[in-house]
Amino acid sequence: MQFRRLKILMMMLFIFLDVFLFFWWRSNQRPSIKVTDANANIISEIKNQKIKVANFSTSVTYASYLAGKRSNSLMSTIDKLSNFNANINNQTLYVTFNKTSQLGRGNTSSGKKAATDDVEASKIARNAGYRYNPILSKVNVKNRVTYSQYIDNLPVIAKQGLMIFNKDKDHKVTDFTQTKITKITVLRDERATITEEAAIVALYKFNELNSGDKLSKGVLSYDTSVKVNGYDIYLPVWVFVVTHANGNTGLLKINAFTGDNLSE
Repeated sequence: MQFRRLKILMMMLFIFLDVFLFFWWRSNQRPSIKVTDANANIISEIKNQKIKVANFSTSVTYASYLAGKRSNSLMSTIDKLSNFNANINNQTLYVTFNKTSQLGRGNTSSGKKAATDDVEASKIARNAGYRYNPILSKVNVKNRVTYSQYIDNLPVIAKQGLMIFNKDKDHKVTDFTQTKITKITVLRDERATITEEAAIVALYKFNELNSGDKLSKGVLSYDTSVKVNGYDIYLPVWVFVVTHANGNTGLLKINAFTGDNLSE
């Protein structure tokens, strides 16, 4: 009899626990649903304001705070180059070709020249471990292309980890600079970032988007603005290019952890 009562009590306890856990789970889901609905409403408002927005992601990505120092070991980049002058100043490698760069020689079409030179510039960058950055290249001055160092599969947009190529009117590389981040340390375990959608909503709330603007697809990247004990501190940011109705472009940045506006 005692055993039967105990069995009944245990069953009731398990049922109560299941019900409690179910309602606890439901209560944790509601804020997420409300936030998603609120974001969707604001996105609709953005589109009603004639602001063009590229297809965006609503998935969550994980990233970390990082620390790193600027490297002085940059000369390996020029091992396979020729006909140039190079020097390192303020932890930046400066390379200038003595004559018009021979990259792309042998093509007669200006379009082919441009394409070939882009391939050669990307080859130099790729050999150094850098990848083309369409966001930074879009806001560059004319005939300038930017490549980024990558950390944990995210591009660096800070000046400490870039290769920047300049070209002449014939699209031939004339010079480039390189900076590099080294001694990279993870400061905190990975944590969730806000979604690309949430970053767009933040830009709108901070009045960074106006009627007639066109917003590029966002790219989660690493940026820095703080230096501690000789180390630059890096955090993930959502970065976009905004093209205004008059054709001018600008860089917009949102802190991917806090949602704060970091646009300059």
